[in-house]
Amino acid sequence: MKNITLTTILFFITITAFSQTASTYLSPVASPQASVSQNVGMTNISINYSSPGVKGRKVFGELVPYDQLWRAGANSPTRITFSTSVIVGEKTLSAGKYAIAVTPRAEDKWTIDLNSAGKYPFAYMKGGKLDREAYNQDLAVSIDVDAEYWDNDTSIERLKYIIDANDNKKANIILLWDNVMIRFQVDTMPEKHLEKFAKTLK
Repeated sequence: MKNITLTTILFFITITAFSQTASTYLSPVASPQASVSQNVGMTNISINYSSPGVKGRKVFGELVPYDQLWRAGANSPTRITFSTSVIVGEKTLSAGKYAIAVTPRAEDKWTIDLNSAGKYPFAYMKGGKLDREAYNQDLAVSIDVDAEYWDNDTSIERLKYIIDANDNKKANIILLWDNVMIRFQVDTMPEKHLEKFAKTLK
């Protein structure tokens, strides 16, 4: 009886594993999960996001409308995590996880928001419109940046993020998709964190 039970269990484990593997290969998601991580100074910065593709579409201005908040990715919120406090846009942010939202524009500077609640813009919609008051309550920082464009012949098919460690003190967070690049800077304040760490040794 024990042998039959063990055989049955092993059979179901094998079938389940096969089904999960087959599902992985037969049902690829349209916007696969991606992540990037980089140590800068004494801080680890990581970004988790879904990576949509261009697929022959006009991205900014159509797929991603101008003058509307965009979750800076697909599916779940795009989140950036800081292991220590940092400075973004002249504001000090505590260590933790923040959702990134972007407002693309045709001519003016684009706006990048970091949401301290880790939510994306859809969470603040009421009656089909953004509840700006509720959104602003969770807004950690909002900064305006220049969008850089290049020829469509060198289009980036899938959205990607890059963390450039730069001088190992201030990092550049870079978003690339289609023929557009935007970036913002994160000051990891290594001297301040080193001083704080040194005090713990005394």
